[in-house]
Amino acid sequence: MTRGGPGIPRRFHFKSPRLNDPDIQRFAEWSDENHGFYSGFRNWLKENGYGDSALGIYGASIRMAIGFLRKPYWTIDPEADLELVRTHLKQSERSIGTQRDYEKGLKKLSEYLYLRCHRPPKERELPWDFILGSLSPSLQDDLRQFIKHCQRAWSRERLFERSRDRLYAVSRPLRWMAEHANLKDIADLTPQVWEAWTDYRLASGMKPVTVNSDLSDLRHFVYFLRGAGRTVCERFLLVEPLKAGWRLPRDVPLEQLKLLQSAIQTQANSTHRDWQRMGRLDLAWFLLMLHCGLRTCEIRYLKLQDIEWDAKRLKIEQSKGLKDRQIYLDEAVLEALRSYLAVRGQAEALPDNVFIYRHVPLSRAYCFQRLETYGARCGVKASPHRLRHSCATLLLNAGAPVLSVQMILGHKQVDTTLNYARLYDGTVAADYYSAMNRVEQQLELPEDRMKEKPSLGQLIALTDSLRNGSLNPAQTEIVRALRDGLGLLEAVP
Repeated sequence: MTRGGPGIPRRFHFKSPRLNDPDIQRFAEWSDENHGFYSGFRNWLKENGYGDSALGIYGASIRMAIGFLRKPYWTIDPEADLELVRTHLKQSERSIGTQRDYEKGLKKLSEYLYLRCHRPPKERELPWDFILGSLSPSLQDDLRQFIKHCQRAWSRERLFERSRDRLYAVSRPLRWMAEHANLKDIADLTPQVWEAWTDYRLASGMKPVTVNSDLSDLRHFVYFLRGAGRTVCERFLLVEPLKAGWRLPRDVPLEQLKLLQSAIQTQANSTHRDWQRMGRLDLAWFLLMLHCGLRTCEIRYLKLQDIEWDAKRLKIEQSKGLKDRQIYLDEAVLEALRSYLAVRGQAEALPDNVFIYRHVPLSRAYCFQRLETYGARCGVKASPHRLRHSCATLLLNAGAPVLSVQMILGHKQVDTTLNYARLYDGTVAADYYSAMNRVEQQLELPEDRMKEKPSLGQLIALTDSLRNGSLNPAQTEIVRALRDGLGLLEAVP
């Protein structure tokens, strides 16, 4: 440990470690602007939960980069200039582990430069050659045109992600067919070739619903090429999907939802700063999924400007199928959002997305993995989409109109909404017992109708109290049943 005198340890300071490299400018010789930039970088890391070890590694990386480049931070190119730093790093005598740590720091520095200098990040390119390398030139060109066509229906923010997923989905069976069935052109895609792929997938343990998804993706591809004037095998377009059966929707039982929310709330109330921040983050998106039925992608791409605090609602733009909708927020969700935003970090050094983890928007697997973690603590198995099922089920069983739930969830077809909700557990059961109760009353004999009946005064008081309120259809039916009961009592001599 560095000491300030004999037997007296000196307190650690980020300027203490020195980079023994003559090509790197000393920290004391930096400009005031670069000093402030470095301090802001460290605070940016601290606010998002990075510990002392990461601060030391990343801090050394940024001192090496700025000291080597010897230029104001706002003139540093996150691509070209940092590549020069990497080249210098590879030529040094540092160990492989040190170089690996410095590379991590340079990546974080690149992120911070883009945010601090308000520069648009470099657009990511699809790995065309890696994915399509085994296909014929004809099929490669066809797939490039198909993906370009599909991109017109996708929001710009999700363009890379959805393009990559669609490219993998369509090319996966084509690559197998090119290797095992000598597929060279789209006209070679016959029902026999498709059946060979189907047998392979089923033998690999895939379920019929997965194979049907492959068929749907390929059909879209073939229909696109046929519309462009290409010759295709018409018999392939007549192939029927496998019988997969109707899958019952799976929600999370109410008692398990309570346990799960309690586990998240416990972490949100932690006195440890980093655990508390993550707990508040998780509680906010958890309640948005459970109370408002948001999809994982809608959570990930939600923007700060999409929250209308005065109107207590969210604006979801260009979600699945480029559809827009508005979501209303209850007080529990609003409070969770306020609590999270209070510890989210400085807005000017973060993306516009509401939910941020380690300076970047949530990954595709983040919500699923966090639910697994909390579920392991309380013995509950849940997934983000099951929370969406639960939202639909709870709303419908509480009496919300189907069309309103359809609008909240953003479904194009009302049948989809009904599939999401387990009506047989709540609404249908309640309707059955209510109707059967009236049937039993009609079947009662006159001498049975006086058994365990309430007093006339009790029934009149209850009826008056119901009349003074705002009755829903179910309450109106109760009042009608009470009036029938009063009539029966008056008929008794």
